[in-house]
Amino acid sequence: MEELLASDIAQRSLRPLRVGETVEGTIAGVAGDEATVDLGDRPAGVIPVHEAGSGELRVGQQVIAVVLQPEDPDGRVVLSLRRARNHRQWSQLEEMQKNGSVVDALVLEANRGGVVVDVGLRGFVPLSQLVSIGAIDVHEHGVPEPVKALVGKRLQVRVLEADPRRDRLILSEKAAAQQLRRDRKARGTTELSEGTVLSGTVVGVTSYGLFVDVGVTDGLVHRSEITWERGVEPTALHPLGKVVKVVVIGVDHERQRISLSIKRTGADPWERYVNELETGQTVDATVTRVMPYGAFARLAEGVEGLIHVTELGGERVADPAGSIHVGDVIRVQIVAIDRERRRLSLSARLAERT
Repeated sequence: MEELLASDIAQRSLRPLRVGETVEGTIAGVAGDEATVDLGDRPAGVIPVHEAGSGELRVGQQVIAVVLQPEDPDGRVVLSLRRARNHRQWSQLEEMQKNGSVVDALVLEANRGGVVVDVGLRGFVPLSQLVSIGAIDVHEHGVPEPVKALVGKRLQVRVLEADPRRDRLILSEKAAAQQLRRDRKARGTTELSEGTVLSGTVVGVTSYGLFVDVGVTDGLVHRSEITWERGVEPTALHPLGKVVKVVVIGVDHERQRISLSIKRTGADPWERYVNELETGQTVDATVTRVMPYGAFARLAEGVEGLIHVTELGGERVADPAGSIHVGDVIRVQIVAIDRERRRLSLSARLAERT
């Protein structure tokens, strides 16, 4: 067996090297504009300075190089460290493309189509894949100013295409932002649990609620979880950038979603106030909404009741809007308390008699 192995090694050492092949060796000497490399049983190698890449070569240093020329006029193998490094970098970038890794990139240049970045190799981020510049006028002559402003800055990007044969490296800031968001969501659903109270910043306002960044991730405060108050537009209460207190009310591990509540960080005013009420009791209330069938009136923050059209006054009211207005403070009597359905029935007519 040892003889067979020795024979195999000998045959490989005698086989001519091929252009582009990777070899290992030891720097035997550095003189002038080249370094000599000991390749073991093969002819000596030589690395021209312009193929050494960055970094100083030292005698005794172990190197991995790519064959540029199997044999020069002096019988030596011409090698390149720079291309070996490029080969490793391309391999790493191809792997990043497969696994979706996010990499830090320095912006070197800007043009009308996007930006050129350095990720060990030069790559390109198309305009459509940039998210840090916001909306721009694509018909603007020359390079848009927001794109120019990126030069010298660092971007988080993902590899969309890594093709060493075509020397083509396309990257995306948009895909990286999406990946980082997914990573944060996954981390958030792992670290957060229902009942956790946090401080966060409003980062999004939509018709259906608020998105709040709580550090480890962001979550949604549905419009029904913003305030106990009725008759107000809840999404208008907290502008972008406002710091709010929230409590985690739901963690969806499968969809990686966090549900938050602002109103539940305080006591439910309904429970606190209604427990002190009794049917037949007379209180002051402020009209909040007028409907064809009656009016809603607020007794306390987060506590409203309905005054049916038949209970608005002693005389029959045909159109509630003609006899009562939003903001009016009126005397009402508690007619019924439905604690299970959280409803109060009120009467202005009966209050007039007390």
